[in-house]
Amino acid sequence: MQKKIKEIIKIINENDNFLIVGHVGADGDSIGSVTALTRLLRIKNKKVRAYLNRDTLAPFSFLELKEEEFYTDAKKLKAEISTAEYILITLDSGNLERVDLDQDLIKNAQFIINIDHHEDNSRFGKINLVQDDRAAVAEIIYNFAAEMINSNLPFAIAEPLATGIITDTGALRYENTTSRVLKILAELMDAGVDIYKINKKIFGSISYKALILKGLALATLKRSEDGKIAWLYVSRQMMHQAETDYTEGLVSWARDIEDVEIGILFTEEEEKEIKVSLRSNFYAEVNQLAAEFNGGGHPRAAGATVEKTLQQTINLVVEAAKKYV
Repeated sequence: MQKKIKEIIKIINENDNFLIVGHVGADGDSIGSVTALTRLLRIKNKKVRAYLNRDTLAPFSFLELKEEEFYTDAKKLKAEISTAEYILITLDSGNLERVDLDQDLIKNAQFIINIDHHEDNSRFGKINLVQDDRAAVAEIIYNFAAEMINSNLPFAIAEPLATGIITDTGALRYENTTSRVLKILAELMDAGVDIYKINKKIFGSISYKALILKGLALATLKRSEDGKIAWLYVSRQMMHQAETDYTEGLVSWARDIEDVEIGILFTEEEEKEIKVSLRSNFYAEVNQLAAEFNGGGHPRAAGATVEKTLQQTINLVVEAAKKYV
Protein backbone atom coordinates (compact mmCIF):
# COMPACT_ATOMS: atom_id res chain seq x y z
CA MET A 1 0.00 0.00 0.00
CA GLN A 2 2.98 2.31 0.51
CA LYS A 3 3.56 2.08 -3.25
CA LYS A 4 -0.03 3.26 -3.84
CA ILE A 5 0.45 6.17 -1.43
CA LYS A 6 3.59 7.22 -3.31
CA GLU A 7 1.68 6.97 -6.60
CA ILE A 8 -1.02 9.32 -5.29
CA ILE A 9 1.56 11.73 -3.87
CA LYS A 10 3.22 11.81 -7.30
CA ILE A 11 -0.13 12.77 -8.88
CA ILE A 12 -0.59 15.49 -6.25
CA ASN A 13 2.90 16.85 -6.92
CA GLU A 14 2.39 16.88 -10.69
CA ASN A 15 -1.08 18.48 -10.70
CA ASP A 16 -2.55 21.64 -9.26
CA ASN A 17 -6.35 21.53 -9.08
CA PHE A 18 -8.22 19.22 -6.67
CA LEU A 19 -11.70 18.78 -5.24
CA ILE A 20 -12.00 16.82 -1.97
CA VAL A 21 -15.23 15.41 -0.53
CA GLY A 22 -16.44 12.90 2.06
CA HIS A 23 -19.62 10.88 2.36
CA VAL A 24 -23.31 11.64 2.80
CA GLY A 25 -24.20 12.25 6.46
CA ALA A 26 -20.55 12.93 7.23
CA ASP A 27 -19.18 11.80 10.60
CA GLY A 28 -16.01 12.81 12.41
CA ASP A 29 -13.75 10.62 10.29
CA SER A 30 -15.17 11.97 7.03
CA ILE A 31 -15.01 15.60 8.19
CA GLY A 32 -11.63 15.22 9.88
CA SER A 33 -10.07 13.50 6.87
CA VAL A 34 -11.42 16.03 4.38
CA THR A 35 -10.20 18.88 6.60
CA ALA A 36 -6.73 17.44 7.12
CA LEU A 37 -6.12 16.53 3.47
CA THR A 38 -7.39 19.91 2.25
CA ARG A 39 -5.05 21.76 4.60
CA LEU A 40 -2.19 19.45 3.66
CA LEU A 41 -2.60 20.22 -0.05
CA ARG A 42 -2.84 23.94 0.70
CA ILE A 43 0.48 23.76 2.51
CA LYS A 44 1.83 22.27 -0.71
CA ASN A 45 0.48 25.32 -2.59
CA LYS A 46 -2.13 23.35 -4.48
CA LYS A 47 -5.41 24.86 -5.65
CA VAL A 48 -7.80 22.75 -3.65
CA ARG A 49 -11.50 23.01 -2.91
CA ALA A 50 -13.40 20.91 -0.38
CA TYR A 51 -17.12 20.40 0.13
CA LEU A 52 -18.65 19.80 3.56
CA ASN A 53 -22.38 19.64 4.16
CA ARG A 54 -23.16 22.32 6.75
CA ASP A 55 -25.90 20.13 8.28
CA THR A 56 -23.25 17.75 9.67
CA LEU A 57 -20.74 20.28 11.00
CA ALA A 58 -22.21 21.46 14.33
CA PRO A 59 -20.38 18.98 16.62
CA PHE A 60 -17.07 19.78 14.91
CA SER A 61 -17.04 23.57 15.21
CA PHE A 62 -13.84 23.33 17.28
CA LEU A 63 -11.98 22.48 14.05
CA GLU A 64 -12.57 26.09 12.93
CA LEU A 65 -13.82 25.22 9.45
CA LYS A 66 -13.78 28.59 7.72
CA GLU A 67 -15.77 29.42 4.60
CA GLU A 68 -12.61 30.46 2.76
CA GLU A 69 -11.26 26.94 3.25
CA PHE A 70 -14.37 24.85 2.67
CA TYR A 71 -17.50 25.12 0.56
CA THR A 72 -20.77 24.43 2.36
CA ASP A 73 -22.93 25.85 -0.44
CA ALA A 74 -23.20 23.16 -3.14
CA LYS A 75 -24.63 25.57 -5.74
CA LYS A 76 -21.82 28.07 -5.21
CA LEU A 77 -19.22 25.32 -5.56
CA LYS A 78 -20.79 24.05 -8.76
CA ALA A 79 -20.89 27.54 -10.27
CA GLU A 80 -17.26 28.30 -9.44
CA ILE A 81 -15.80 25.00 -10.57
CA SER A 82 -17.95 24.41 -13.67
CA THR A 83 -15.22 25.40 -16.16
CA ALA A 84 -12.23 24.12 -14.20
CA GLU A 85 -10.28 20.92 -14.71
CA TYR A 86 -9.84 19.07 -11.43
CA ILE A 87 -9.03 15.72 -9.90
CA LEU A 88 -11.67 14.49 -7.46
CA ILE A 89 -10.47 12.85 -4.23
CA THR A 90 -13.21 10.99 -2.36
CA LEU A 91 -12.69 10.00 1.27
CA ASP A 92 -14.48 7.44 3.45
CA SER A 93 -17.05 6.58 0.74
CA GLY A 94 -17.68 2.92 -0.02
CA ASN A 95 -19.34 3.60 -3.37
CA LEU A 96 -20.22 6.48 -5.68
CA GLU A 97 -23.73 6.74 -4.22
CA ARG A 98 -22.19 7.60 -0.84
CA VAL A 99 -20.12 10.50 -2.20
CA ASP A 100 -21.66 13.75 -0.92
CA LEU A 101 -21.40 15.70 -4.15
CA ASP A 102 -23.53 16.81 -7.09
CA GLN A 103 -23.46 14.14 -9.81
CA ASP A 104 -22.30 16.67 -12.42
CA LEU A 105 -19.23 17.50 -10.33
CA ILE A 106 -18.42 13.81 -10.07
CA LYS A 107 -18.84 13.25 -13.82
CA ASN A 108 -16.84 16.35 -14.79
CA ALA A 109 -13.75 15.38 -12.81
CA GLN A 110 -10.68 14.37 -14.82
CA PHE A 111 -10.64 11.23 -12.72
CA ILE A 112 -11.30 10.01 -9.18
CA ILE A 113 -8.85 9.03 -6.45
CA ASN A 114 -10.79 6.87 -4.01
CA ILE A 115 -9.32 6.63 -0.50
CA ASP A 116 -11.27 4.52 1.97
CA HIS A 117 -11.19 1.86 4.69
CA HIS A 118 -14.47 -0.04 4.06
CA GLU A 119 -13.89 -3.66 3.08
CA ASP A 120 -16.89 -3.61 0.72
CA ASN A 121 -15.64 -0.56 -1.20
CA SER A 122 -16.64 -0.87 -4.87
CA ARG A 123 -13.27 0.45 -6.18
CA PHE A 124 -15.01 3.12 -8.26
CA GLY A 125 -11.97 5.35 -8.74
CA LYS A 126 -9.34 5.37 -11.42
CA ILE A 127 -6.97 4.99 -8.47
CA ASN A 128 -8.18 3.14 -5.38
CA LEU A 129 -6.41 3.15 -2.04
CA VAL A 130 -8.60 0.96 0.17
CA GLN A 131 -7.08 -0.21 3.46
CA ASP A 132 -9.77 -2.06 5.37
CA ASP A 133 -7.38 -2.85 8.22
CA ARG A 134 -7.22 0.84 9.15
CA ALA A 135 -9.42 2.11 11.96
CA ALA A 136 -10.23 5.34 10.12
CA VAL A 137 -9.51 7.10 6.85
CA ALA A 138 -7.79 9.71 9.02
CA GLU A 139 -5.22 7.02 9.84
CA ILE A 140 -4.51 6.70 6.10
CA ILE A 141 -4.32 10.48 5.60
CA TYR A 142 -1.85 10.61 8.48
CA ASN A 143 0.48 8.46 6.35
CA PHE A 144 0.21 11.00 3.51
CA ALA A 145 0.98 13.85 5.88
CA ALA A 146 3.96 12.03 7.38
CA GLU A 147 5.30 11.37 3.87
CA MET A 148 4.70 14.88 2.50
CA ILE A 149 5.79 17.01 5.47
CA ASN A 150 9.35 16.55 6.68
CA SER A 151 8.89 18.53 9.88
CA ASN A 152 6.39 18.00 12.69
CA LEU A 153 2.73 18.05 11.66
CA PRO A 154 1.05 21.46 12.03
CA PHE A 155 -1.68 21.56 14.66
CA ALA A 156 -4.25 22.52 11.98
CA ILE A 157 -3.69 19.12 10.36
CA ALA A 158 -3.04 17.06 13.51
CA GLU A 159 -6.31 18.02 15.24
CA PRO A 160 -8.70 16.91 12.45
CA LEU A 161 -6.70 13.69 12.04
CA ALA A 162 -7.11 12.95 15.73
CA THR A 163 -10.81 13.79 15.45
CA GLY A 164 -11.26 11.23 12.68
CA ILE A 165 -9.42 8.51 14.57
CA ILE A 166 -11.15 9.17 17.89
CA THR A 167 -14.58 9.22 16.23
CA ASP A 168 -14.19 5.95 14.34
CA THR A 169 -12.69 4.12 17.32
CA GLY A 170 -15.50 5.27 19.60
CA ALA A 171 -13.10 7.21 21.81
CA LEU A 172 -10.68 4.26 21.65
CA ARG A 173 -13.33 1.81 22.91
CA TYR A 174 -13.85 -0.22 19.72
CA GLU A 175 -11.88 -3.32 18.71
CA ASN A 176 -10.27 -1.41 15.81
CA THR A 177 -8.13 0.47 18.36
CA THR A 178 -4.74 -0.97 17.45
CA SER A 179 -1.28 -0.24 18.80
CA ARG A 180 -0.67 1.64 15.54
CA VAL A 181 -3.64 3.90 16.30
CA LEU A 182 -2.26 4.65 19.76
CA LYS A 183 1.19 5.44 18.35
CA ILE A 184 -0.32 7.86 15.83
CA LEU A 185 -2.42 9.55 18.51
CA ALA A 186 0.67 9.92 20.69
CA GLU A 187 2.42 11.77 17.84
CA LEU A 188 -0.64 13.95 17.26
CA MET A 189 -0.72 14.79 20.97
CA ASP A 190 2.94 15.78 20.73
CA ALA A 191 1.82 18.18 17.98
CA GLY A 192 -0.47 19.89 20.50
CA VAL A 193 -3.73 17.95 20.13
CA ASP A 194 -5.91 17.78 23.26
CA ILE A 195 -7.74 14.47 22.97
CA TYR A 196 -9.75 15.23 26.12
CA LYS A 197 -11.21 18.27 24.38
CA ILE A 198 -12.07 16.25 21.29
CA ASN A 199 -13.70 13.49 23.35
CA LYS A 200 -15.63 16.06 25.36
CA LYS A 201 -16.89 17.87 22.26
CA ILE A 202 -17.93 14.71 20.40
CA PHE A 203 -18.97 12.27 23.12
CA GLY A 204 -19.24 14.28 26.32
CA SER A 205 -21.64 17.09 25.47
CA ILE A 206 -25.10 17.33 23.96
CA SER A 207 -27.49 20.15 23.19
CA TYR A 208 -30.75 20.48 25.08
CA LYS A 209 -32.75 19.77 21.92
CA ALA A 210 -30.69 16.68 21.10
CA LEU A 211 -31.26 15.42 24.64
CA ILE A 212 -35.02 15.82 24.20
CA LEU A 213 -34.80 13.80 20.97
CA LYS A 214 -32.74 11.13 22.72
CA GLY A 215 -35.45 10.79 25.36
CA LEU A 216 -38.14 10.39 22.72
CA ALA A 217 -36.06 7.77 20.91
CA LEU A 218 -35.26 5.78 24.04
CA ALA A 219 -38.99 5.54 24.74
CA THR A 220 -39.28 3.44 21.53
CA LEU A 221 -36.60 0.93 22.58
CA LYS A 222 -37.45 -2.76 22.04
CA ARG A 223 -35.65 -6.11 22.16
CA SER A 224 -36.10 -9.40 20.37
CA GLU A 225 -37.43 -12.34 22.37
CA ASP A 226 -33.96 -13.81 22.83
CA GLY A 227 -32.55 -10.41 23.86
CA LYS A 228 -29.83 -10.44 21.20
CA ILE A 229 -31.26 -7.65 19.01
CA ALA A 230 -32.35 -4.23 20.25
CA TRP A 231 -33.71 -1.34 18.24
CA LEU A 232 -35.15 2.13 18.53
CA TYR A 233 -36.40 4.70 16.07
CA VAL A 234 -36.63 8.41 15.38
CA SER A 235 -39.62 9.60 13.35
CA ARG A 236 -40.06 12.88 11.50
CA GLN A 237 -42.67 13.87 14.07
CA MET A 238 -40.18 13.31 16.90
CA MET A 239 -37.57 15.47 15.17
CA HIS A 240 -40.16 18.19 14.68
CA GLN A 241 -41.13 17.99 18.35
CA ALA A 242 -37.52 18.18 19.56
CA GLU A 243 -36.60 20.80 16.91
CA THR A 244 -33.49 18.86 15.89
CA ASP A 245 -32.48 15.92 13.69
CA TYR A 246 -29.25 15.17 15.58
CA THR A 247 -29.17 11.40 16.13
CA GLU A 248 -25.43 10.81 16.48
CA GLY A 249 -24.67 8.03 18.98
CA LEU A 250 -28.27 6.88 19.50
CA VAL A 251 -27.65 3.46 17.96
CA SER A 252 -25.05 2.73 20.65
CA TRP A 253 -27.75 2.81 23.33
CA ALA A 254 -29.34 -0.23 21.67
CA ARG A 255 -26.06 -2.06 21.05
CA ASP A 256 -24.70 -1.49 24.56
CA ILE A 257 -27.55 -3.24 26.36
CA GLU A 258 -26.30 -6.27 28.25
CA ASP A 259 -26.45 -9.50 26.15
CA VAL A 260 -27.39 -7.61 22.96
CA GLU A 261 -25.32 -8.46 19.88
CA ILE A 262 -26.95 -6.18 17.26
CA GLY A 263 -28.22 -2.66 17.91
CA ILE A 264 -30.29 -0.85 15.28
CA LEU A 265 -31.46 2.74 14.87
CA PHE A 266 -34.17 3.58 12.34
CA THR A 267 -34.31 7.24 11.32
CA GLU A 268 -37.22 8.48 9.22
CA GLU A 269 -35.51 10.86 6.80
CA GLU A 270 -38.65 11.09 4.66
CA GLU A 271 -42.00 9.29 4.72
CA LYS A 272 -40.60 6.37 2.72
CA GLU A 273 -36.88 6.90 3.21
CA ILE A 274 -35.60 5.22 6.34
CA LYS A 275 -31.93 5.39 7.33
CA VAL A 276 -30.88 2.18 9.08
CA SER A 277 -27.82 2.31 11.37
CA LEU A 278 -26.41 -1.06 12.44
CA ARG A 279 -23.89 -1.88 15.16
CA SER A 280 -22.69 -5.18 16.60
CA ASN A 281 -20.54 -6.24 19.52
CA PHE A 282 -18.64 -9.47 18.95
CA TYR A 283 -19.52 -11.67 16.00
CA ALA A 284 -22.44 -10.44 13.88
CA GLU A 285 -21.16 -9.00 10.57
CA VAL A 286 -23.67 -6.21 10.13
CA ASN A 287 -22.18 -5.09 6.80
CA GLN A 288 -23.61 -8.33 5.38
CA LEU A 289 -26.98 -7.49 6.92
CA ALA A 290 -26.75 -3.99 5.42
CA ALA A 291 -25.92 -5.48 2.03
CA GLU A 292 -29.31 -7.22 2.02
CA PHE A 293 -30.79 -3.72 1.82
CA ASN A 294 -28.23 -2.33 -0.67
CA GLY A 295 -26.13 -0.82 2.09
CA GLY A 296 -22.68 -1.55 3.43
CA GLY A 297 -19.97 -0.60 5.88
CA HIS A 298 -17.82 -2.46 8.39
CA PRO A 299 -18.46 -5.80 10.12
CA ARG A 300 -19.28 -3.99 13.39
CA ALA A 301 -20.74 -0.76 11.97
CA ALA A 302 -22.82 -0.46 8.82
CA GLY A 303 -25.92 1.13 7.40
CA ALA A 304 -28.47 1.28 4.62
CA THR A 305 -31.39 3.32 3.35
CA VAL A 306 -34.72 1.57 2.82
CA GLU A 307 -37.50 3.11 0.73
CA LYS A 308 -40.44 1.83 2.75
CA THR A 309 -42.48 3.14 5.66
CA LEU A 310 -40.90 3.26 9.09
CA GLN A 311 -42.84 0.28 10.46
CA GLN A 312 -42.32 -1.80 7.32
CA THR A 313 -38.58 -1.15 7.52
CA ILE A 314 -38.42 -2.07 11.19
CA ASN A 315 -40.23 -5.34 10.55
CA LEU A 316 -38.04 -6.27 7.57
CA VAL A 317 -34.66 -5.39 9.07
CA VAL A 318 -35.29 -6.90 12.51
CA GLU A 319 -36.47 -10.13 10.92
CA ALA A 320 -33.40 -10.24 8.68
CA ALA A 321 -31.11 -9.52 11.66
CA LYS A 322 -32.25 -12.72 13.39
CA LYS A 323 -30.17 -14.75 10.92
CA TYR A 324 -26.99 -13.11 12.23
CA VAL A 325 -27.40 -13.85 15.93
